[in-house]
Amino acid sequence: MCIRDSNWAIDEEGITGDTLLNFVDNDLLPSLKELKNTGNPIISLIKNAFEDATNYMKNGTLLRQVINKVNKIDFNSSEDRHTFGDIYEKLLSELQAAKDAGEFYTPRAVTEFIVERVNPELHEKILDPACGTGGFLVNVIEHLRKKAITENDQKLLQEAFTGIEKKHLPYILCMTNLLLHGIDIPKNVKSNNTLARPLRDWNSNEKVDAIVTNPPFGGIEEDGIEKNFPGEFQTKETADLFLVLMMRLLKNGGRAGLVLPDSILFGEGVKTRIKEALLKECNLHTIVRLPKSVFAPYTTISTNLLFFTKGKPTKEIWYYEHQLPYGVKSYNKTKPINIREFQPIKDWWGTEKDDFQTREENEYAWKVSYDEIVSRNFNLDISNPYKNEQANQNPNELLFQYKEQQDMIQKLRTQLKTILEKANFFQAWKPIKNNFDNVFTTEYSIDQLKQTILQLAVTGKLVPQDVDDEPASILLKKIQLEKANLIKYKKIRKTTLPKFLSYKEYLFSLPIGWEWAPIGIIGNIFNGNSISTDVKERKYTNIAGRPYLSTKDIALSLIHI
Repeated sequence: MCIRDSNWAIDEEGITGDTLLNFVDNDLLPSLKELKNTGNPIISLIKNAFEDATNYMKNGTLLRQVINKVNKIDFNSSEDRHTFGDIYEKLLSELQAAKDAGEFYTPRAVTEFIVERVNPELHEKILDPACGTGGFLVNVIEHLRKKAITENDQKLLQEAFTGIEKKHLPYILCMTNLLLHGIDIPKNVKSNNTLARPLRDWNSNEKVDAIVTNPPFGGIEEDGIEKNFPGEFQTKETADLFLVLMMRLLKNGGRAGLVLPDSILFGEGVKTRIKEALLKECNLHTIVRLPKSVFAPYTTISTNLLFFTKGKPTKEIWYYEHQLPYGVKSYNKTKPINIREFQPIKDWWGTEKDDFQTREENEYAWKVSYDEIVSRNFNLDISNPYKNEQANQNPNELLFQYKEQQDMIQKLRTQLKTILEKANFFQAWKPIKNNFDNVFTTEYSIDQLKQTILQLAVTGKLVPQDVDDEPASILLKKIQLEKANLIKYKKIRKTTLPKFLSYKEYLFSLPIGWEWAPIGIIGNIFNGNSISTDVKERKYTNIAGRPYLSTKDIALSLIHI
């Protein structure tokens, strides 16, 4: 099959399995890599994108399913593109690239907040020198799109930003991300190591109005890269070099917003010289200190958001300690940081035009003068001076939290007492009942009791057994009869289960009338790899009033009924 045969993707019943894999690996990708650069920007873009591309999909049938799903998307529909773009960003957030030092997805709320504060304009040049999968660039696009009214504005939007990414896979993902967010030809995104170019070679025409980025931190550059920088700033630490580069690339009056770890704030040696230069060349007006868990599960490194403007020296630095939502101990994958949580900082922010005259110190915000920073040898790791005072001087809040905890414990005790009263299991309840409020006084002790109750329930010891109840053996016979009829009329497939009687000796004794049985006896288990989920839903859901089970290993598990 030749790449010119365009129907290979469109035809839902077209090539699949090993044939499709062979075509992609040995025809499609090599052809894309060998495209001749005719000056067409689209061809050039495709060639660069696939230059080092590798097919990571090893199942041709699944690849066909993915292709068919993508073909159903109408990319001419703004609604479909927007939806698919959101899905794509969600997929990017799931990429756990923490195995490579310094590489992880920047939460959407963080990129959005930084872009809002830097506030790029359509006529400006905006740069992300370590753009990764394009999170910051996408937010820049969305920010500028709100300001793009005329046709000329739309043209400016297409050209307003530049991104540079060192690694090929994030580069491809970034290109796709931009295409899905309305950039026709993302030619301003380059696959390159920004730090590999000598600092002196960046000319004035390449300077930018705004930089928004999360440069890799914790990473070490290859030997020789440090030689691209002046002697006093030479280091192999990636984040340090990016900070020096940004000072070089910003125009006078240019703004920057970036993510940096705590280590840069308190580091000495080269880090001290970099910070001294930063405060002399730029107005580092704001540092937002983030909780450790913002980048979980990728890392728990303490991070900060730095905002500075080039052209004027720093007179004072404002700090703001971002707070976790009330009742939340830490962010995680299922409960990430949300843009709404930045609202208190937005309300406090003010404007640089009047040197942030409206800002006021409070329990989360404080300022430090340049002279004090000099006296600390440019150590910028300055803790909230109000934190300990707040803890010592706010007994009402502590009492309120204690009361809330006690109320919760009492509520749990009441719920459990009600359950146990109804259960009335033998004589064991009487000593527990008489000492309940004295014994179960903590969350841990209540949790242990809940686990005990659960264990009693699954072993049939929580409530007295009624000898008149229909025994499980009769129920099993009814189920087997029902399954036989379903098999007869070809509603389900016949399955053969291994003998399980040998397992009995390892299990606890059951109450009278209970029986051990594999789940495969009371249901129909089939391998979930052979047919699609849609087919399973249509064919097997609610047969005889029961849902389907699709994990073959369950067939060997034992349950008691």
